[in-house]
Amino acid sequence: MSNSYEKLKCIWMSSQVIEYKLCDNNFDCENCMLDKAMRNLISNQAEKHSTLNIVSTISEKLCNLVYNDKTIYLTKSLIAKEICRDTFYLGINPILQCFLDSEYSIEVKDSRKNIQKGENIINISGVWGDITVSSPINLEVYDKISNSSSTPFNSSWFAIIGDTKQTIQNNKLSKIEWHTSLNRAIKSIEEVKTNIPLIGETMMDGGTNVEFLHQLLGNKKYVSLLSSLCL
Repeated sequence: MSNSYEKLKCIWMSSQVIEYKLCDNNFDCENCMLDKAMRNLISNQAEKHSTLNIVSTISEKLCNLVYNDKTIYLTKSLIAKEICRDTFYLGINPILQCFLDSEYSIEVKDSRKNIQKGENIINISGVWGDITVSSPINLEVYDKISNSSSTPFNSSWFAIIGDTKQTIQNNKLSKIEWHTSLNRAIKSIEEVKTNIPLIGETMMDGGTNVEFLHQLLGNKKYVSLLSSLCL
């Protein structure tokens, strides 16, 4: 009797995934509604787990950032590093880099051009769209640091600039201000984690693997998030 009972157990019951279910479909799993439902459930749970990993990876990167005394942190998610008197590298704040997907390109304003405070200095673009970043100070672009749009942007520095009015040092963020911006970024990604929609409400169940944050949020929300970090 016991042996017969064991033979009647559904494969999901035998594997102890469900508590009780005897097979009434002659073990034709391919045409079993329960089997289809269970496999979809497991697949969706794995999918959601992978999306959480995307968010958790960004959160972990942010939490591992440390303030660097040799870096000049500016507003607009920009950073600078002195090369010689009144000449600096200009780059992207590592906080913003944590949010940028693996491949993106940067278009810099023409060399030898004076950029006024508030004027757009770079355009960051990817398959998700683009954002513009304005200059926090008056400066002159001396030269561009090239990067290929076909490969990931591996350097945080994108231009060499002149600070003819010596305003960079006067506009750098303090360590406390840097921590405030970092905490704001961490809060943003934690809100994303909290608001990850259920499977069935987003593209996550549409057969496309979610590998990047812009796929999880959608291009519009992703661009909006990046833009908020560059205020």
